[in-house]
Amino acid sequence: MMDFTVTPLRTNTVAYVERMRGLIQLDPVYQRQGEVWSRAKQALLIDSIINQFDIPKIYFHQHAAPIVVDGKKYKYSLVDGRQRLEAIWDFMDGKFALAEDFVHLETGSTSAAGKTYRELQAEEDHTAMLFGASPLDIMCIQTDDVDLIEEMFSRLNEAVPLTAAEKRNGRGGPLRTAVRTLCDRELFTNKLPFGNKRYRHYDLATKLLLLAQESGPHDTKKRQLDDFWEEFKVKNDTQGADELSSEVGGIIDSMEETFTDNDPLLAVVGMISVYFLYFWEAARQSWPAPSRSDLVAFEKARKISRFNDEEDLTREQRRLLEFGRLAQSPNDEGALRFRLEVLTDYLRDPARFD
Repeated sequence: MMDFTVTPLRTNTVAYVERMRGLIQLDPVYQRQGEVWSRAKQALLIDSIINQFDIPKIYFHQHAAPIVVDGKKYKYSLVDGRQRLEAIWDFMDGKFALAEDFVHLETGSTSAAGKTYRELQAEEDHTAMLFGASPLDIMCIQTDDVDLIEEMFSRLNEAVPLTAAEKRNGRGGPLRTAVRTLCDRELFTNKLPFGNKRYRHYDLATKLLLLAQESGPHDTKKRQLDDFWEEFKVKNDTQGADELSSEVGGIIDSMEETFTDNDPLLAVVGMISVYFLYFWEAARQSWPAPSRSDLVAFEKARKISRFNDEEDLTREQRRLLEFGRLAQSPNDEGALRFRLEVLTDYLRDPARFD
């Protein structure tokens, strides 16, 4: 019989949950990287709590015994509700104040408007006590099956549009660890000119792993990435995922020597896939890795071709033009194969493109 129960947290006031914050792990691996709430949105939540509006439930995974993560013990892991908890704690830490147009609806008083929590305690003690005593609707999940927790997390967030990468991360499996390991490398932490918002880095890392497994150009569309992820999860192929991650890591090591920090050459994910495929082929063929100046020259050659009438272009210049057009299909196997061939021909013999 499945060991899975969900019960309300017995003591659930704002003040109590604030005191127990050190026992709550906010970022278990299945969590998605949620939006960062603006101060205005945080203040609206505090307004809602004081004025006794319903707010969505918060879900904890209650561990049978405390877990230790990075030397810290946690009794709970947060399943859903991170932005709400952080808004409450930020307010109690004095990081923002109530909105200037705050009204206590029960009394019609505006005297608490614009005040921080500490100011409420000193000047509006009743409002401060009302806030601290407000109950939060917190549910505790008791189970040792992490897969069930991950499934519940995904279902709770179905009403919120999750990216494909967020959904895959929530499903778990061996590739999750492989992807996170790759994203700790310098290519992701320093070289990419875009962050990991909505798990963009995780999505890119999954594509690179798939391309390496397929030994060359291959569709990297959502369906293929999902099937790839699920295959490793069903087989629980941790060893295969680790080996694949190590292989991709070796190619990334070579790329890191070519690109600079926040490199604009890496601004487009589809282009990164093409670069990766070239570096992968170069390693197989024992070719020297391209220099950054080689890649800059390639970009310059592509741009020059755009300002000519197509009928006046040479065959190779037309190929450069087609390279750019196929950027609209960055996850298509045929487009990746053609773009890799053009980049390879250019880097091996740039003179033929003059």
